[in-house]
Amino acid sequence: MRRTAILALSLAGAALAACQAVSAPDRSYSLGDGVVSYDDLRREGDKCKASGGTIRAKQDGGDPVQLSNYTCVIPRTGT
Repeated sequence: MRRTAILALSLAGAALAACQAVSAPDRSYSLGDGVVSYDDLRREGDKCKASGGTIRAKQDGGDPVQLSNYTCVIPRTGT
């Protein structure tokens, strides 16, 4: 009886872990705070590209002068 409960619990944990891996968010990140400059975008763009992503402006009407308005979007792999 005890083994069955432990087995059922471990299978449930494995199933939840698999679901979390499938629904895990992108590894995207915001570029930070402050006023944006060409050099900042270039430097952050190079880092983002090295991680497999691209720099995109947020589409929610944010301030394009602020660095926080830009995101490095890195797509998930294996989906």
